[in-house]
Amino acid sequence: MQADVAHHLRADLVEWRVDSYNELTAERVVEGAKALRSALHTEPILFTLRIRAEGGAKEIGQDLRAQCIEAVLRSGAIDLIDVELCNGPKFLKPIIKTAHDSGKRVILSFHDFQATPSNEAMFANISAMVDQGADIAKVACMPNGPADVLRLLQVTFSCRQAFPSVPLCTTSMGSLGVLSRVAGFLYGSDMAFAAGAAVSAPGQIPIAEARAVTEALLRNA
Repeated sequence: MQADVAHHLRADLVEWRVDSYNELTAERVVEGAKALRSALHTEPILFTLRIRAEGGAKEIGQDLRAQCIEAVLRSGAIDLIDVELCNGPKFLKPIIKTAHDSGKRVILSFHDFQATPSNEAMFANISAMVDQGADIAKVACMPNGPADVLRLLQVTFSCRQAFPSVPLCTTSMGSLGVLSRVAGFLYGSDMAFAAGAAVSAPGQIPIAEARAVTEALLRNA
């Protein structure tokens, strides 16, 4: 079971991707969340039902997505959710309220698997996430050259100064962007994703490797 792998690898947090589920229902999601919680006694669980437009495994109706997210939040079995900024305020507002009423945290996210937007667009996305009540603001973009990686880190630094109380998770994907995963904290990113049993985004590296590089940088920072 992948939960056992994550526990053995001493993950700080475990992401549960649900968008590949067959016959998805709110009831099945709650059952799965409770089973995962029984396997992971101490690790925080991040629930992600990714929208197709930003890397989800398949098309899922918005009504069903909202039902599943609301149900898993009320179950008490998870600790955080990741939901995309592109869903818009009408979709996000009630979910964020339910999360906060339930004592759960919300990652608002933006993903671009083709390119890295302009600095202004990335900053605007993070600003919108903060305005809409994100507990953590996340941006993940695909670089088309080394300069794109540097631009993302530059925006990370700018956002850290502009929003000092909001944790950030910024990632440049693919092999070019690995630096952002292991050294992003030097520029203001507070969180990074690494692979346990399988990768969920281009450029993820095994958690043991990511931890080793990050700890080496921390020792010499």
